[in-house]
Amino acid sequence: MLRRTILATFAALALSLPLRAQEILEGPGPYVPMDPDITDVSAMIGEGLLEEALAELDSLMAADSLDDALWYYRGMCLLDLQRFPEATECLERAVAMDPENSSYYELLYSAYSFQGLESQADSLHLAMAKIFPRKYRTPYILTKLAEQAWLESRDDTLALRYFEEALAAEEGYPPALYGKAEICRGMGNYPAYFATVEELVRSGGLHAETKTSYLDRVVDRLDGPTYRVWHNQLDAIMDALAETHPTDSCSLVCAGRWFYSTDQKEKGIAYFHQWRDTNPTNYNATSLCITIVMNEGTDKDVIAACDEALTRFKRPEHRVILLCTKADCLYKIGRKNKAFCTYEKALKADPDNMMVLNNYAYFLSLEKRNLAKAEKMSRRTVEAEPDNVNSLDTYGYILYLLKRPAEAKVWFKRAIIYGGKENEAVLYHYYLVLEALGEKDLALYYKSLYEAKTKKK
Repeated sequence: MLRRTILATFAALALSLPLRAQEILEGPGPYVPMDPDITDVSAMIGEGLLEEALAELDSLMAADSLDDALWYYRGMCLLDLQRFPEATECLERAVAMDPENSSYYELLYSAYSFQGLESQADSLHLAMAKIFPRKYRTPYILTKLAEQAWLESRDDTLALRYFEEALAAEEGYPPALYGKAEICRGMGNYPAYFATVEELVRSGGLHAETKTSYLDRVVDRLDGPTYRVWHNQLDAIMDALAETHPTDSCSLVCAGRWFYSTDQKEKGIAYFHQWRDTNPTNYNATSLCITIVMNEGTDKDVIAACDEALTRFKRPEHRVILLCTKADCLYKIGRKNKAFCTYEKALKADPDNMMVLNNYAYFLSLEKRNLAKAEKMSRRTVEAEPDNVNSLDTYGYILYLLKRPAEAKVWFKRAIIYGGKENEAVLYHYYLVLEALGEKDLALYYKSLYEAKTKKK
């Protein structure tokens, strides 16, 4: 019957005769259900019927376990079910069976990534870039290939070529710039090195803090000859950093510190001022600028800077430091009563500030004024900071002035233990105490130490 039907069909086609369905097909037979196939499995996965899809895959794999697509879809189901180790095993099988199917690699990469298996994911990604170069040679993977060539194969030339390819794919890609810079440095190609570092600091793809951290390392490993030859390039890099991040604390401090420490103080101070002026509520910026004034200006300049800052900062922990600094300078320029009034204001802001208590007590002792109050304030500092040489010196000297040299000696001995032999005031005051106690030989010894230290100046 089937033979006659086939012959009739060919005859009809040859003679262009009409052919009725009844002449082609025999009468309907009993219904036979179709076996599931991979298309059904794909549809189930798309509808989220993962357990059902797994059951169908079990049926298909029982008949043909060498079909790589079945392992791929099984891995996909298990991945969606977060059964990651099982999914990984299935996908690794799929890749091994068909190493030219990029979809298999992509899903396996996801399986590794979901489990935090970074080294396996990176290795797979490198393999993908080599097998499918047009599809996966991204800046990221090219940089990884460069790092592999650089760190594992010690092939600087190949690594540099990969870095250049990554930068061609994405201009200013920070990891590639960093790698290129380090290779150029290692090869002694300093023109390319400094040019690349400048490009790196101008890149918009890195946080300012990361850049300044890198530049700190660049500066730390500088030697004298390198600085003398390349300092202009380093100046340009620091300027580029500040230009790229004109209000960032890390960048402006980094640039300011560089210029200030390389005998370009005016430029360094300008960057510190830029930090302060662009961050007027940042106490650290203002505090740094006041410290610079203390180093470079007069006591009157410091007082003026503190007064200006006091108009902007109202928090007690800020005001107490500003008031104490102002009071110290007022005392040094001879405005002693004003200084003591300012110390009182500082104590109102923070009654427990050890620096204020010590400085106030010390200047009172120098004036031999209100020693009872000075002794109470100073005692609090040595109780709170028993290893602070300055506090120990102040308290011991006040006890000496109060005609209590035996007690004073105890505190000076402690001061000597904690480094007082390097402190002129401690040496001189201890000499006075020992002399008052009649210990002539020991007194002369500490007097000689004091005189030797003052002569060095």
